[in-house]
Amino acid sequence: MPKFDRLLVLGGMRVMDLGSQIRKQREAEKWSQQVLADKLHISRQSISKWEQNTALPSFTNIVTMSELFGISLDEFIKSDTQLVEKIDAKMKMSKILKAIIISAIIAFIMFIGLKISSIDVYNISSYFTDLGAVFLIIIMFKLDWHKLDKIVPRHIIILIAITVILFLVPAINDFILSLIDGFQDGLNGKS
Repeated sequence: MPKFDRLLVLGGMRVMDLGSQIRKQREAEKWSQQVLADKLHISRQSISKWEQNTALPSFTNIVTMSELFGISLDEFIKSDTQLVEKIDAKMKMSKILKAIIISAIIAFIMFIGLKISSIDVYNISSYFTDLGAVFLIIIMFKLDWHKLDKIVPRHIIILIAITVILFLVPAINDFILSLIDGFQDGLNGKS
């Protein structure tokens, strides 16, 4: 991970990054890196990496340090905009994962309901596929792709692209075949 600048400038005001904040608070307590590391049950090298901004502490360690230093969590991390963005990104991803899991459970329950009702899922699957394709297209236009690039790792983006392709190929096929069938029915009806 690249080393970040010691001080960031926001709106003409100089603010400290998390590494500088950790060092400042540790030195205010007159603790060595080893003393802080012992209190957190981690290695001294981890503290050094955090203070040099070559690594970021886990959220649990951030909370523990704010408690050890006797300052609010907001005050402790507020000045590090990069860390705040990373935490926000992780929280957004967990919301997305939660939504996907809930969606999968609902889909499974709907499937069981359709089977119990003796409705042939195959006969109505094109309605689900077509509606899903419409929603997928809407989502694609509503997403902030710039933020998504920052949040999602490249290998996950590739998996998403493959999933979308696998989903859309049959949907496009069904849509085109239904258009052709409708066009042919229209021609045959006029003859």
